[in-house]
Amino acid sequence: MKSSIKKNEIDLDVRGLECPLPVLKARKLSQSLKKGTIVKVICTDPLAKMDFEHYCEESGNIFIGCEKIKENYIIRYKYIK
Repeated sequence: MKSSIKKNEIDLDVRGLECPLPVLKARKLSQSLKKGTIVKVICTDPLAKMDFEHYCEESGNIFIGCEKIKENYIIRYKYIK
């Protein structure tokens, strides 16, 4: 897992990990985030979109969207709580 921080956005690279690990890594990362931070998750698991939609619904965070670029899925959500 790698992460890098840009202004108000953090990248979380979890390529190669499968469900439920991408969400678990994001949950662990969220312990150090400020409210309003955008999390950009880079992953290869095709089920991750559904997992992050559910995670955001349950946690109160805001799911922004998912796009597929080559073999990667780019998922963005806004950390609220």
